[in-house]
Amino acid sequence: MNLNELLKQHDPARDADGLDLAAMRATIMTAKRRPPATSRAVVACALLLAIIAAVVVVRRREQPQQPLPIVRKAPVHQPATRQLQLTTPGGTRLIWVFDDRFSM
Repeated sequence: MNLNELLKQHDPARDADGLDLAAMRATIMTAKRRPPATSRAVVACALLLAIIAAVVVVRRREQPQQPLPIVRKAPVHQPATRQLQLTTPGGTRLIWVFDDRFSM
């Protein structure tokens, strides 16, 4: 038995005389006129989220910004050699040493 015969054998509409296009059109048009029940819930949730976002933004703007703490820097003492250290995502560590006293 091939696929075509199997589909015809198990077709639920094989005994029907044909498609009732008028009934199908009426069902579609009725469904089109009715707004989905979830649309009101979606609009309400979106409105609620917008209000919450607005309140959060307003409250953040109203909070006084705290001044940054004053950090006293220690005197800068640079050694004669400096290093640049890098770490790759694989874990390899690179250390480059710069020596101001180096000459070729």
